[in-house]
Amino acid sequence: MTAYIGILEKEPGTLWGLWFPDLPGCIAAGDSADETLAQGAEALAQWSALAREDGAVLPAPRSIEVLRSDPDVAGALAAGHVAVAVRPPADDLGLDDAQLHAVDRAAERRGLTRSGLVRALVLDEIAG
Repeated sequence: MTAYIGILEKEPGTLWGLWFPDLPGCIAAGDSADETLAQGAEALAQWSALAREDGAVLPAPRSIEVLRSDPDVAGALAAGHVAVAVRPPADDLGLDDAQLHAVDRAAERRGLTRSGLVRALVLDEIAG
C-alpha cells in the first residue's frame, strides 16, 4: 500500500497538525502527536475515497528527497517540523488503488457499495 509523506507540526498554544504536500486539502489535527497521526491515516482514507468517487487518480507520493526541494515543504522542515510516512488504514482486501476503483465500478453497476459487492460475492462462493 502507498505511503504519503505528511508534515507533523505543533505551534505553541495550538493543536498538533498534519498536512500532506501531495494531497491538497488532506489534513488532520489532534491533541497529541499520536492522535494526530491516527487521524491522518483516516483523513488519507477519506481523501482517497472521495478522489476515487470523483474519478481522479491518486497522485504518486513524492519521496522525502523530492519534497525537500519543494519550497513549501522545505520551509516547514527548516522550521523544525517533522516529516512522517503515513498509510491510510489497510482495506481488508489488500488491493491497490486501481483494483479498488475497478471493484467500486463493478459495485456501482450492480447498485451496491464496495462492501455489499464483496459480501454478495463471498456469500455466493460459499453457498456455491
